[in-house]
Amino acid sequence: MSKLLTVYLQYIKNYYRSKSFFLMLFLIIIISAMMVYFSFKYVNDLPKILGSNALPLDLKIALFYFLWSLILLYIPVFASVFFGSPAISSEIENKTAFYIFPLPINRHKLFVGKFLAAFSVTLVIVLIYIIVEAATLSFIFKKPPEIYFYYSLVLLILFVLSMTSLTFMISAIFNKNTYAYISVLLIYYIVFYAGSFIIELLYKIDPFYLLSDAASIIQRVYVNINTEDFFARQSLAPAPFPDIMLAGLIMFVYFVATFVIGLFLFDRKEVQ
Repeated sequence: MSKLLTVYLQYIKNYYRSKSFFLMLFLIIIISAMMVYFSFKYVNDLPKILGSNALPLDLKIALFYFLWSLILLYIPVFASVFFGSPAISSEIENKTAFYIFPLPINRHKLFVGKFLAAFSVTLVIVLIYIIVEAATLSFIFKKPPEIYFYYSLVLLILFVLSMTSLTFMISAIFNKNTYAYISVLLIYYIVFYAGSFIIELLYKIDPFYLLSDAASIIQRVYVNINTEDFFARQSLAPAPFPDIMLAGLIMFVYFVATFVIGLFLFDRKEVQ
């Protein structure tokens, strides 16, 4: 455990000193500030935008949390790509693997330590946005977050775990950072997002098993509207609890499966 902790702390330091961290930090501050501005500016205009003279307070609050979560769904994807995609491939591309792999550290511990470091940094970036969201909407509506906010937070952590694990698996396949970056984005936005739409369009089947579709539960805990699914039944009521549990289970399965595959690939990675 001491070696695992050493690996974790060392890579945490590397991440916090990297340009990727400061870039993501800058972006999340800008995005959060924009959402704060729009929340204050349009807090009284939301009913008009929706074509209604008035909305119940609880529904109005849920809709604002829903709008914030629309942006939130993209943050773990790009943060995990920044921090996870080069995690393994960079060691090969930069030739640092020649010095790291011969060290008396089990490769499993090295992989887990790097993974936990990438997950921690990604979670910090995401939590900055979450804290600003909760503080802003609590101030505007004079009410603390409801239970659905905490459902969304737990599901968000599962999503960050699954995305980080996916990026590590892809990173363990390639020896160049560029290939890892591009592959993760292609898999998520072409295979998952576009694949979900095509399956819905051609076969009228809900592809609930795709990661992007499962991640939509992060926003659907407030109102059951899936912005990626034009064919599903939409509702202003929160997503039912069985849907929440199913989506959480799917994200957990993605996390476990990609983590195990990534660990297997890394254990057999050769330095050339």
